[in-house]
Amino acid sequence: MSIKRFTGLVFIIGLLLLTLFVFLKPQINYQYEREVKLDEDNKEILPTKDIDVVFDTKNKNLEAMSIKKSDFDMFVLRVHVLSSKDSATLMVTKLQDNGIHAFAEVFGEEKILYAVYVGPFHEENDIHNNIELIQKISETTKGEIFRWKP
Repeated sequence: MSIKRFTGLVFIIGLLLLTLFVFLKPQINYQYEREVKLDEDNKEILPTKDIDVVFDTKNKNLEAMSIKKSDFDMFVLRVHVLSSKDSATLMVTKLQDNGIHAFAEVFGEEKILYAVYVGPFHEENDIHNNIELIQKISETTKGEIFRWKP
C-alpha cells in the first residue's frame, strides 16, 4: 500500500469521525428525561413511574364532556358611537369607574368613529338584568346587543 493511499484512507476516516461526533451530535430534544425522587429516610433514589390516564366514559354524561362553539358565545352592548377618541375614552373610564366592564373600538368603514361597548357578558340576560344601571351611567336609553367576536 502506497503512502498516498494510506494518507487518503486516514483522511477519509478522520472526516467520517468528525462528521459523526461534531456535526451529528445527539439532539437534546429527542432524549427522554427521567425524574428521580429522593427518599429522605433511606436516601435511596427511586425512579418515578409513568401514569396512564384512562377516561371512563360509560357512566358519564357525554353531552357535558363535549365542547360546542356556542359555549364561547359572549355578548356586548354598544351604548355610544362617538366621533372623538377622547370622548370614547372618557366614557369607557366613566363606566369602568362605576364597576362596569367597557371598551372602545374603531367603528365604521372610514374608521373615524369610535364605538363604546359594555361587556362582554356570558349571557344576554346579564345585559338585560343590568340595563338600568348601564343606561344611567352611560347617559343613554339606546343600545344594541351584539355577539362579541374578539
